[in-house]
Amino acid sequence: MPVTQLDTRTALVAVDLQKGIISNPMAHPVEGVLKNVGELAAAFRRHGLPVVLVTVAGAPPGRVEEKRPLKQEAGWDELVPELNPQPSDHRVVKRSWGEFSGTELKEWLDSQGVTQIVLAGVSTSIG
Repeated sequence: MPVTQLDTRTALVAVDLQKGIISNPMAHPVEGVLKNVGELAAAFRRHGLPVVLVTVAGAPPGRVEEKRPLKQEAGWDELVPELNPQPSDHRVVKRSWGEFSGTELKEWLDSQGVTQIVLAGVSTSIG
């Protein structure tokens, strides 16, 4: 069923839309996703709704079983330009698969009175 109305306090949570992640091979082209998330972010900002930009900065400390270490070249964690990050956006840096585990995201959303989220990204089933 399509969503026709959002709660009045909905936040956009954009996950892992950073240069190091989208430079990896993907099952589907990412250009359309990036364009759409950029448009969503702009619409949320226009309506005074929260925009959360989540990036990953590596694995949790002490974890050695990760089979594919994240390559972290210069600029790896930079957000894609399509998001047009703004000072009003809330930034979350994670060191695990999920953006809620080990971060303050839930507490921040609660403090903002957020009742619903729109989750966007290229690997949202993982992030």
